[in-house]
Amino acid sequence: DTELLISQIQTDKRAIVLSTLQLTDPQVQAFTPIYDEYQREMKELMTRGSEIINKFAANYGAMTDDAAKDIMKDFFKVRDDRNAILEKYSKRMQKALPPTKVLQWLQVENKLNALLDVEAAASIPISR
Repeated sequence: DTELLISQIQTDKRAIVLSTLQLTDPQVQAFTPIYDEYQREMKELMTRGSEIINKFAANYGAMTDDAAKDIMKDFFKVRDDRNAILEKYSKRMQKALPPTKVLQWLQVENKLNALLDVEAAASIPISR
């Protein structure tokens, strides 16, 4: 189920990004291979994020200090990796697109990630 959900999110994101950026045909040809690589890395990251949620769920109601530390370590690593991936691909995209288009892409990605974060936060109770 997680794999299917991640794939659907990525398909929807791709459509939203391409629609928002309004790229020319040559820009689309330059952008899409880079974006597809970005999406593959983000899929791995999203999978790691879902593993953290599963780890939280497995410990919910009986959270130990060690489990909490482990979950926090993984959480911060995923957040750091998300930013590193965005930075890496924004640099690559700047070689293919004007910086204004790359900034628009970053804005769209940030908004979509924020929506996903809100959805996840709403479904995950506070630890006990």
